[in-house]
Amino acid sequence: MIYFSMIKPKYLVISFIILSLITISFVHSFAENKKSVILYFFWGEGCPYCEKQKEYLKSLKNKYPQLEIKDYEVWHNQAPRELLITMSKAYGINPNGIPVTFIGDKSFIGFNHDIATKIEQTLKLCLKNKCEDPLYKK
Repeated sequence: MIYFSMIKPKYLVISFIILSLITISFVHSFAENKKSVILYFFWGEGCPYCEKQKEYLKSLKNKYPQLEIKDYEVWHNQAPRELLITMSKAYGINPNGIPVTFIGDKSFIGFNHDIATKIEQTLKLCLKNKCEDPLYKK
């Protein structure tokens, strides 16, 4: 049996450094493979277009598990409404209705078949090339 007191301190330090580097490398590799894409979805309770988009986003999430959807109800909640205003300014848009969606460097106001297609195209582009979290757009 080997006791820690029998091992020289410099070998313990070297072993710890090697183990740390292996761990960091593994975590970094895992994070790179995950490659999630964040989508912000602002909606209102009772909005029929919002309900259609919710269903669409649910199917998109099933198709692309790397998709992370952050959804916010804005008609009855002030804080998400303020977030929508802040993000809209960063994207240079002035939404006059909902739903509003942000993904990658794109924003979408409303929902229809064409917007659904553009959202999926942007998602595919973001999966291929890393896209910034829309929250941090300047």
